[in-house]
Amino acid sequence: MTLFPQSLRHFLGWQYPERQLMVSLSLPMVKTAAAPVLNDLHQLQKKRDNDEQDVAFLRLLLQKLRQLNRCRLRVTSREEFNHTLAALFYPLAQAKLMQYGRDGGVPDRQSRAQVLDTLIASCAEFVNSYIVITQYYQRCSRFRYARFINKSDLASARVLEFLKLKQSLKALRYQELSPRAWTFANTLMHQIVAAGRQDELLSPLERSYGRDTELETIRVRDVYLSLHMVQRLQLSYWPVQWQTWLLRSIGLGDLKIALGNAASGAPSRHTSLVYCGDEQPTRFVAVPGQTGPAPLVLQWESLQQALTADLAQVLRARRGLEAVSLSRHLSLFGPTERLALAQLQFERFQAYPASVELKLDQQREVPDLRIFIGFQNVFSLLRHIGNGGDWKAVGERMVDLLARHSAVFSDDAEGSEQSSWMIRHQDAQHLCLSTQESRHTTRMQIGDLAAYMLEQTDWHTPKLGVIQRILRPQPGQLLITIQLLCENSQAVLIDSQAGLSSAILRQNDDQGSALLPAILGGREEFTQLLLPTGVRTREDGTLQLQIHQAQETAQLGHMISASKGFTLYALRRRPQVLPAEQAAKPAPAIQTKQELSLSESEATLLQ
Repeated sequence: MTLFPQSLRHFLGWQYPERQLMVSLSLPMVKTAAAPVLNDLHQLQKKRDNDEQDVAFLRLLLQKLRQLNRCRLRVTSREEFNHTLAALFYPLAQAKLMQYGRDGGVPDRQSRAQVLDTLIASCAEFVNSYIVITQYYQRCSRFRYARFINKSDLASARVLEFLKLKQSLKALRYQELSPRAWTFANTLMHQIVAAGRQDELLSPLERSYGRDTELETIRVRDVYLSLHMVQRLQLSYWPVQWQTWLLRSIGLGDLKIALGNAASGAPSRHTSLVYCGDEQPTRFVAVPGQTGPAPLVLQWESLQQALTADLAQVLRARRGLEAVSLSRHLSLFGPTERLALAQLQFERFQAYPASVELKLDQQREVPDLRIFIGFQNVFSLLRHIGNGGDWKAVGERMVDLLARHSAVFSDDAEGSEQSSWMIRHQDAQHLCLSTQESRHTTRMQIGDLAAYMLEQTDWHTPKLGVIQRILRPQPGQLLITIQLLCENSQAVLIDSQAGLSSAILRQNDDQGSALLPAILGGREEFTQLLLPTGVRTREDGTLQLQIHQAQETAQLGHMISASKGFTLYALRRRPQVLPAEQAAKPAPAIQTKQELSLSESEATLLQ
């Protein structure tokens, strides 16, 4: 029997622990600063009907938010301002998120960059304003805290939701949440868990201010965990067009992780730790000597199982073994893009956290660097080399001069500033380059095929790679990571009408040329074939390759990888090369002692 009845304890708020955790934020508030007046904002909202007026509206709204965060207000007034401004901001932010989620890369259009940067800055101001509200309720007595617990829950949820929106907007710019943002999120979640409020159902931003959504309620726990899932899947490796579908799957709960109880020991293979106030998202190795509350535990096993199942089922479906049940975002794509996406999400999950911190151990200028982006440009380069072309013909083209220096020109007529490409890291698998971004920077997107020559001596043997990552760590600065595919390569043509056993499948109404451009690549002892996106193939079929003035018969192997710009296959070549004039007879299919086993080759992807 307790001294006080349960109802009295609840009335006094004694069921809640003393609130000792506080998000650290100090805004430069001025006692005499006036609250923002929103009449002009409402007027502009009524008459905006084009992109220019949208930009003017967003800039004015950001100005009002900054003014709000400089003045001292009663908490009820701040809540009203936040509600009004969020109702004006959120629908437009969602519209711009969809608009700019259709394309993006290097260089970023000035108008696109300005709008996204304004939206990101506005999200940061909303986060600050809602944190001020959470700080107020955390300082209240337990009696007052119990009276306003629902408002405190809502403010905490809004902090995490605006961080989530900020994370999505920054991903479109190939930027990541700052350590300060993770400090806010991690401290706030510890605060929420300490109060036992992580599973309360609340109305999401989308329901309150946006269009109808499939989610009528959210839990703060789920919003916080979605931040971590997006961080681990590393959107700086994702084509912009694919990011939206992944974020939607995470938001609808198709992909999940769990939040465990406080850790009592070191994390396991499928768990990681979140420390209160930590500026790192999560840690996979326990930090000795940590004081404060016990770390939270993120449990990754369910997400790993989902991503592994997605990749396994996509690979099996290519062999026609069974019906496919995939995550929602994968089911929207065709077979080739589906494989590329399944591989990407699986590889990014497995590579984390090692691939987050870029190893920038060099800073070497490469004045003779040449980069060719896109399958057609790379194919043309290799044809030029194969036909005996020289370095000068390529090196003096305007596109190459711009690629060489990234061409950051000053507006004044007295001079110009050239920003060279710099090597920041190079190993057997990757090349990391940095430069200052401008409208003249070589155009590229994640998944594009790239041929690069670091010096003139590399002219006859350009290396082929894929644009793997784009990151903007600071305004105007670019870091480009290229993953090496082939050390030696040559342009070839494929006869796509070579017979019934041809590996190239053509539509009945296809009136295009019978010769298909392709790239033959080699790395170590392996031979690979690169085909442009959209070419339908039959694995184990035969290929008639035209190499210079000769023809060769080869057998198409399994698909190694796919990206937005090309598809990479294994290739089994016939040792004998026939002169073109002797190749009139249909070449027999290659007979091999060892059959190509697709399942064995694919099994390595799941290790």
